Amino acid sequence: MDINERREALRARVRKKISGQEEEEELVVQETEIVASTTEGEDFLIIEENNGLLALASSLIFIGSVLGIITGLLLLQGNPAELLSNTLDQDSVVDVYGIVLEAETGDSIEGVLVELIDLETNNVIQTSETNSYGYYQFENVVSKSHVIRVSLDSFVTVERTFTPESATQVPFTLTEGNGTIEEDFTQTNSGWSLENAIALSTGIALVTILAGIVGINAAYGARRATNYRRTQYLAGFALFSRGFIVFGPFLILCGMGLMILARDEFQDYEVE
Repeated sequence: MDINERREALRARVRKKISGQEEEEELVVQETEIVASTTEGEDFLIIEENNGLLALASSLIFIGSVLGIITGLLLLQGNPAELLSNTLDQDSVVDVYGIVLEAETGDSIEGVLVELIDLETNNVIQTSETNSYGYYQFENVVSKSHVIRVSLDSFVTVERTFTPESATQVPFTLTEGNGTIEEDFTQTNSGWSLENAIALSTGIALVTILAGIVGINAAYGARRATNYRRTQYLAGFALFSRGFIVFGPFLILCGMGLMILARDEFQDYEVE
């Protein structure tokens, strides 16, 4: 008999006593039934507790992954293609400085003619002469490829192709003689270009969004409790979502820890 039936039987006995009817046989509750019922209740509580851990783990992983997706979208919000186009359309200008030295002695040379030439049209844009310290200067030079021609009587002329990205140029050294020496400084710049920087930023944003999507899949797997190892691997990859730098990964790590505590509830854990 279950609890409800026992209660109904007890109520019936009370009503019979009140109405003067004979007592029926006493209702005996076996001790073994009470123990079995209590044991079943404890098992039920344990199952509910573990399911609660998995539900919390799933929620933490889900929140951390969503934060990662938001972070990736924020990285893409600036529209890198438009940013690159606008930056290239607006040519920046810099002031170019330099010094001319005599090759053998290393002394500065005064009165050297220095010409700034447009590489595309071969037209002279600006001219300058070195001062008593051997320095020359060009102002408001557009940051695209140019040629600087340095010439002085009885010395070999130097023509240097360069892109003015910094203010100070490598010193010119003149040697006595005739003719022209050509120098190409456009290949010496080993730094990151704007295109590379934007491509890297876009790649990081896409990986961040992908990791967030994988994390949502891991949260779903934790809720279903079907495959323990697969769910942990997916949650581990979701750490790359970098939701708000550290906050998202911290939530995902907490969810992974809760899954370890409740790993017995996964269907395939005992098989492994």
